[in-house]
Amino acid sequence: MRLALPLSAVTAMSLALAACGDDEEIEPVEVASGAGGQGGDGGDDGEGVGPEGKADGEACAVNEDCHGGLCLTEEDFGWAGGYCTRLCDTELLPCGEGSECLPQGSFSLCLKSCEETSDCGRAGHTCVDVTDDGWTMCFGGCDDDAQCKSACDEDTAFCVAEGEICDSGEDEDKDGLQDCEERDCSTTTACVESVAAACAEAIDVSEGGRFTGTTEAGTNLFAALCPGLTTSVTGTGMRERVFRFVAPAKGAVQIAATATATEADFDWYIRESCDDETTLLGCVPAFGPEDAPLELLTEAGQTYFIFIEGKNGMDASYTLDVSFAEEICGDGARVGTEECDDGDTVADNLCSNECRVNLETLCAAAATLTEATTVGDTSEGTQGVTASCGGEGGELVYRYTPETSGNLTITATPEGHADIVLYARSDCAAQDSEIMCADDPFESGWPESIMVEATAGQPIDIFVDSYNAASSGPFTLTIAPAE
Repeated sequence: MRLALPLSAVTAMSLALAACGDDEEIEPVEVASGAGGQGGDGGDDGEGVGPEGKADGEACAVNEDCHGGLCLTEEDFGWAGGYCTRLCDTELLPCGEGSECLPQGSFSLCLKSCEETSDCGRAGHTCVDVTDDGWTMCFGGCDDDAQCKSACDEDTAFCVAEGEICDSGEDEDKDGLQDCEERDCSTTTACVESVAAACAEAIDVSEGGRFTGTTEAGTNLFAALCPGLTTSVTGTGMRERVFRFVAPAKGAVQIAATATATEADFDWYIRESCDDETTLLGCVPAFGPEDAPLELLTEAGQTYFIFIEGKNGMDASYTLDVSFAEEICGDGARVGTEECDDGDTVADNLCSNECRVNLETLCAAAATLTEATTVGDTSEGTQGVTASCGGEGGELVYRYTPETSGNLTITATPEGHADIVLYARSDCAAQDSEIMCADDPFESGWPESIMVEATAGQPIDIFVDSYNAASSGPFTLTIAPAE
């Protein structure tokens, strides 16, 4: 099971474009042929398009305010003061200079381009990298109540029709949170004092071990907005237990939480700071017995807070397992950031005296495959090679020389909690010789397969790798002609 890391603010904000109001859809706007976005050469007067209207990204209240004929209103989208835009198509109806066309499922919209937030020129607007590779646009929202007709929800950064009342037990701003779970309420005296007390009383699990209990007598102060394909809320209005782990040294801590009763399901999440929801690392459902524990790297004194929350209106019975291993190069145990640890001080063998893999030596020692099926365990390998699709955990390397030419299907089937990353290279030591890489980002514990074109007599180097250190484990590797 993988820890779902929080998405960037851009993903959360872009999701807002897919919904207008509660369940409304954006209606198509008739745009005159040749009409571009702001600064474009077009300007024909089409129905709903004002040639003197406002440019993309400017404030608006109704569609007719905008040159592009479409206003993302504050009421429907939560973007303070509204946002002028237009429907677009990168080929048929591109945006004009100063705007970019952002696909949003069945439609696309022109958003103002930017290099930094100051380019957006409006309070509450943010210059956002929508792809994490430099494609930046101005997104709306808010960061102060004064920008909105009613209130600004600090948790979502959108304007809302009604602000949160911090002691009502209700979710007035409709963001899924309530009372002290809200950022809007986090600075009130009552919430500050209650949260501080709960954090100070967090159960210390730094020594490791197994901890069992129930959320029945826990606090009701915390929750988490868990981004994913859609943003979900964990723990709102439910009692929780809070745990604190403080690392005694550099190394790695493994954490697993399982339900002790089938009817007592729960969710759990981890923060680096107990009272700061912005330090959320991820949200995870209750583990099953075959799931690999989470592994988090540590420095001495690093602290993690673990929250176990009731779910579906019920308190949760749980078992929390915590174990820590110190990273000591030369002790024979591979831990944390070590790529290998053979227990000696020889610098030029497979594992250097700095616990780093000598790739040429690793490749020279690749196991030769003479059979179509073999078994292995990535936890017994090194942890120094990655591929284009991942592979942060343990790996084993195999060399296969086909007797005949043709396409081959190579499959690695994991056992237990192992999570496989499978890839092949034409030159073991050269990362740019990668032929193909496979790792399902949504499913762990499933077989991974790649198909490669083989030439008789030419070796193929096969890497059976792992998603991360905690998911290393046993597998079966098979090679067969492609069907």
